[in-house]
Amino acid sequence: MKRFPLPDLLKGFAVFLIIPVHILESFIDYSGRESLFGKTLLLLGGPVAVPVFMMVMGYFVAMSKKSTTQNILRGVLIFILGIFLNIGLNFNLLLKIKYKGWQFDPLQYIFGVDIFYLAGLSIIFLSVLKSFKKGQQWIALFLILFVSGSTSYFNEILMVTDRNYILPFIAGNYSWSYFPIFLWLTYPLIGFLFQKNELRIREFFQQQKTVSIGLLSVVFILVALFSKFGIETTINLSDYYHHTFPFFLWTLGVDLIWFAVLRFVVQKFNEFPVIVFLRWLGKNITVFYVIQWLIIGNIATEIYQTQELSKYIYWFGTIFLITIGMTWLIEKVKMKFVKTSTYRNTSD
Repeated sequence: MKRFPLPDLLKGFAVFLIIPVHILESFIDYSGRESLFGKTLLLLGGPVAVPVFMMVMGYFVAMSKKSTTQNILRGVLIFILGIFLNIGLNFNLLLKIKYKGWQFDPLQYIFGVDIFYLAGLSIIFLSVLKSFKKGQQWIALFLILFVSGSTSYFNEILMVTDRNYILPFIAGNYSWSYFPIFLWLTYPLIGFLFQKNELRIREFFQQQKTVSIGLLSVVFILVALFSKFGIETTINLSDYYHHTFPFFLWTLGVDLIWFAVLRFVVQKFNEFPVIVFLRWLGKNITVFYVIQWLIIGNIATEIYQTQELSKYIYWFGTIFLITIGMTWLIEKVKMKFVKTSTYRNTSD
């Protein structure tokens, strides 16, 4: 399968920056989370993490040569994987609720709207959009503007009850809804729209280099001018998960600059060991993401937000190395299985 260095690098950075946030918010006490170090981790795991991953996913859905049915089935399977992942990462907690009488609502953890739910629903949505014979780009643009512009409204009207487990997938400031459709669907839609216009965009940047530099400069200035708002929203996890149009625009500006920087890195330092490692991480992002959450989630049940910041490096180093090792092992087993299957098919 052909690999794309820049998307792999973008995904690798995204998952590498997400893990520190998971450890911080699950293990570290209040003073540690509110420290400069804690806020820095939250900032790094914000605009260039999940939004970037979802854009890359939308890009590849647009590129996919699979049928609408195949893509929809893929989305359904990812959604189901989200259910199993939530059960797996909260397994220790679910046991405590059932056998020790811990007073938590298990459905809020099983149906907590994490990234796999968003990814599955987004793939289904984009697959339906791809089935349209005409107007895909205009529909995508309209939806980006509609979803981003109306999120505040839907967040308000869909906050009807604390016992609903369907509406949090759509919108609302529910505490167990981290990546609802409003506003997070906009990011895969942007990736989808970019792929449909990629040749024209590339030609413009190549032919109009002065104008392109000028546009990037303006974006950089605007991002800097509104950095206080952007940073404050990012480090407040509730605001970040349920952000609306203004932060969406700031995130797009940050990500545009990020794309430009990493494109330069890929062109100049593609074989640098750190870059090679991050591309490998991006290639294996699903396995890596699942393993780290299974470890972090089950440990968090025992030590939730009780650890001092001084223990952060210990937790991060241990979990990161174990996750890397298990991901590498699973990749090797998978490659061996594929080679064996290929050999058998060839022999037959």
